[in-house]
Amino acid sequence: MTIISLEGASAVGKTTTAEVLCDEFDAYRVPEVNVLFDTSKEDSTTWYFERQCDRWEIAIEREQEHDFVILDGDVLQPLWYNWIAHGLSHERADIEEFAPLDSIYRFYRKKLQDRAVGFPDGYFFLHTDTDSLRQRKNSDETRTRRNFESHLQFTTPQRHYFEQLQTQSPERVRFVHTQSIETNCSTIRANFPISDNRTDRYLLTVLDAMYDWAKRTTPT
Repeated sequence: MTIISLEGASAVGKTTTAEVLCDEFDAYRVPEVNVLFDTSKEDSTTWYFERQCDRWEIAIEREQEHDFVILDGDVLQPLWYNWIAHGLSHERADIEEFAPLDSIYRFYRKKLQDRAVGFPDGYFFLHTDTDSLRQRKNSDETRTRRNFESHLQFTTPQRHYFEQLQTQSPERVRFVHTQSIETNCSTIRANFPISDNRTDRYLLTVLDAMYDWAKRTTPT
């Protein structure tokens, strides 16, 4: 029983890759927060973080019933997303909407201690060039992908974050150059499973190291 997470830029093929893997194996896909839950203007400032913990709970429950579980997007996403958003704040008029890094870190550290959220056993970071991402976005009529061009600015610093995570936890992170859904799946199959040690999911040392790195690193 294993939990993996697919990450990468919008339109890189995370959801389609996860769906193909679920068709091929006895796997379960946990969708993104915005797919699973309805938002409201009255939601608390930690609402989105709490829903990520709910996604983790779903993954833990479902891994008892399936060969493996696929998180369609990182449950720790607010940590790196808000780090990037604040780093690019001179280009974002809505920066007030993004919680500061230290408050997100404190939230996740407590949840990690309580095992209410964790690191997946393996990350597969899907990546390609921006022209290919635009082509895929334009050819996919099933999703609007709001703020797509703005999110393209996140692509490089997001990869830097996961490169650093690979430094902290080498067996946990793999990079997949997305030429096609078929090559995505074949690469994931060839590198799966990554870890059998379930206690590695709750290593505070990894979270602490990523927070310390993010504090002293400007997203570029």
